[in-house]
Amino acid sequence: MNTIDIEAGLSFSTTTLRSGHVVPHVKSVDVKCNINRFDINIKLWGNLVTDLASAAEVLFVGTVAAMIEETIIVTLNNGIPLITNQLIARTNGYFPMFIFPNWFVDW
Repeated sequence: MNTIDIEAGLSFSTTTLRSGHVVPHVKSVDVKCNINRFDINIKLWGNLVTDLASAAEVLFVGTVAAMIEETIIVTLNNGIPLITNQLIARTNGYFPMFIFPNWFVDW
C-alpha cells in the first residue's frame, strides 16, 4: 500500500468533572479513510492452486482494503476521544505551565 487518505474531524464541547471543574470534551465526527486499491499489491507464488487464486486477486484486494478502512474508522472514532478525554480528566482541571514554576492554567 502506498496511498492512504485519513481524515478525522473533531467536535469540542465541555464537561464537568467530579471535582466540579469544567474541562474541554472531545468527540470525533466525519472520520473518513480511503485506501487506493490500485496501490495494493498482493503477491501469490506457487503451484496451480495459487495461479487460480491470483485470478481472484481483485476480490481479495477489495475485501482487504475494506476491512482495513473499517478498522481505521472504528479505531479513530473511539480512540481519539477516549485518549484525549482521559488525558484532560487526569489534569483535574489544572494544567501546569512548565516555564513558570507554581503557575497553572485552569481549564
